[in-house]
Amino acid sequence: METKENVNNSKSNFFKTKGIILLFILLIIIFIISSIFIFLSLYYKKQTSPKYQPSSKTTTAYSIEKIVSYSSAYGINKEETQARWNLDLSQYTDIAIYLNLQNDINSLFIDNIAFSNIEGNTFHLTSLPIEDFGKTPSNNIDIQPTERIDFSTSSPITLRYLNQNFKKDCVITDIETPLVFDGSLLKRGKVTLSSLKNTVSFTIHLIDTSGQEFSYPLEIPIPLENKETGENIYSGNYMEENFLTNAYFYY
Repeated sequence: METKENVNNSKSNFFKTKGIILLFILLIIIFIISSIFIFLSLYYKKQTSPKYQPSSKTTTAYSIEKIVSYSSAYGINKEETQARWNLDLSQYTDIAIYLNLQNDINSLFIDNIAFSNIEGNTFHLTSLPIEDFGKTPSNNIDIQPTERIDFSTSSPITLRYLNQNFKKDCVITDIETPLVFDGSLLKRGKVTLSSLKNTVSFTIHLIDTSGQEFSYPLEIPIPLENKETGENIYSGNYMEENFLTNAYFYY
C-alpha cells in the first residue's frame, strides 16, 4: 500500500524531473536564439562592410586628390541613304585620376576590375594616353579583356570606360539635321540615360622604392548628367570634376 510519504516523494520527483526538462528546453531555446543573433550580426556586418578592405592602416604619403570624368558618345555609320542613317552606337567616359605622391614609386597598376551592370557584355576598361583624353575613339577598336592595367609612375592615370556597340542598327530618319558624332547621337537614337547607368570599380596598387605595396579600392559611377543644373550628355558631352578628401592608400 502506497503511503502518503511515498506519494509526496513521487510528486516531488515528478516536479523535479519536469523542472529539469523545462530548464533543458529553455537552455536550448536560449542557445538557438543566441546562434541566430550571432549569425545575423555577422551577415549584416559582411553586407555593410566595404567590398575590399586591405588593411586598417593608411598612409598620408599617397592619396587620391580628384577624379575628372568626360562622357560622350560616337557611332559607326553602316548605311546612309536619302531616307535614313543606320548606326552602331557606343558610349565612352574618359577618367583621369590625380594622385598625390609624396614619395617615389616603382610601379603602379589596377586590378579587380568590375562593372555594376551585369546584364550587358559590351563594357570595357582600358588604359588611355593622356593626349587622347576626350577624343573620339577610333571606329574600329579591337579590345581584349584584361584583368590588370599597368601605368607609368606619374599622375594622373587615365582610363577609358567604353560601352561598345551597345545599340546596333540604330536607324535615324531625321536626316535633314546634320549628324554630329558625339553625345547628341544618344538623343537622336532615342537612348535613355537610365539604360546607360553603370559603375566601374577597381583597386589601385602602387609599390614604393622599398618594395612596400599600397592600395586603394575605388568605385566610379559613370557620369551622364547633372539633374540640378540640367546638363547632360545629350548636348554633346558631359564633364565632372570630383575632389576627394582623406582618400589615403592602405598598406
